[in-house]
Amino acid sequence: MEFPKVLIFGQPFNSFTGGGITLTNLFKGWPKDKIVVTYLGHGLMNVTTDVCDTFYQLGSEEHKWIFPFNLIQRKFESGIKTFSTSEKPRINSIQKGLRFRFVNKIFYPFLRWFGLFHIVSKIKVSESLKLWLDDFKPEVLYLQVSTREDILFSTDLINLLKIPTVVHIMDDWPSTISDSGLFKDFWNRKIDGEFRRLLGKINFHMSISDAMAAEYERRYGHKFVPFHNPIETKIWESFQKKDYKINRNYVKVLYSGRIGDKGIAFSLTEVAEAIDSMNSDSLTVKFHIQTATKTEWILELLKKYKSVVFNDYAEYSEIPGIFSDADILVLANDFSREGIRYLKLSMPTKASEYMISGTPVLVYASSETAVSKFFRENDCGYCIEKEGTAEIRDGLSLLIENEDLRKKLSNNAKIVAKSRFDSQIVRNDFQNILINLKNINNVH
Repeated sequence: MEFPKVLIFGQPFNSFTGGGITLTNLFKGWPKDKIVVTYLGHGLMNVTTDVCDTFYQLGSEEHKWIFPFNLIQRKFESGIKTFSTSEKPRINSIQKGLRFRFVNKIFYPFLRWFGLFHIVSKIKVSESLKLWLDDFKPEVLYLQVSTREDILFSTDLINLLKIPTVVHIMDDWPSTISDSGLFKDFWNRKIDGEFRRLLGKINFHMSISDAMAAEYERRYGHKFVPFHNPIETKIWESFQKKDYKINRNYVKVLYSGRIGDKGIAFSLTEVAEAIDSMNSDSLTVKFHIQTATKTEWILELLKKYKSVVFNDYAEYSEIPGIFSDADILVLANDFSREGIRYLKLSMPTKASEYMISGTPVLVYASSETAVSKFFRENDCGYCIEKEGTAEIRDGLSLLIENEDLRKKLSNNAKIVAKSRFDSQIVRNDFQNILINLKNINNVH
């Protein structure tokens, strides 16, 4: 089997974001000398190097900000960036400080409202980047895009390299990329046109879920093939839950994932409120949160609830044991209208990992979302599709009291996970697509 040289843009390898974990599991086993990443400096933090160790940082030579915003932006050096494999991630630190508050509370909202967000910066192909690409000679281009500058730069890369290209969409960001501000209608039309032109230049289109594949084919007129985060079933099976007894003196409910999003944060507070109301002399339930990123205001919000316990940072290799040690896993989604639009077609990276762990899953998400439909249709999780603490409390109580239900949902989940998300199958299909693309002639 001859592996082509692959250039990745839009997502670095890491173990704490959905895109980074999915990328790692899909490309595992690809020869290191035939895979490279180019990405913006602010995103090349805490990357993993077990799959790929060559990263070109798009710095000041490529990433240009218009005046006066160029005066306040952090400068990154362009070129190859090296990483120490022994360095521990810093992503668990509380995000605070004057600059953080200014950028997230004032700067970005200002840019979005006045329609400047999509034009204040641009990524261009520099001479240094051209020389690096000429030296590497990529044969296949893999893209994950989510912003206008991603779209435009990806188009430039395709026009420059003239090699087969794959795009992989993680969330339905086109539906929310410009949903507020003075010029939202203008930017929606413009970005939609630019995105459609990019899709027309791409040879193979991938989505993150079946629901997204169906919707995107209808919306954009291209066939999309779903590739969700694959799992090493043999590794996970060695940690799988085998004992479904629950100790009422300490019932461990676990949420794992990001909490920086406002909508998900509020959903987590509803779960915490429901759990607080359940605790009594005969029942103690604790809500453990396993997350890599923590923002100060969300920490303070969740700390108000007596049941909440923040787990220490854990390496990805420790996650299977952490999941199986819980009594119930919670998958909480954003119930806001904007959140539903953004996540409607997505399958969280952790969904397949939750299922294979053998721990029963409680899904707290709108009935409109792909994740809720998936768990409901496969009967592999208890779905709460109406927002409210009473509904959460009733669902958790049912799972705690009904061991047969917990076993049924868990057994179904393990079967689905192994049949749909086994890494040997999914990764082989994914990599074969890239290998076969090398030989196509109809490059746009």
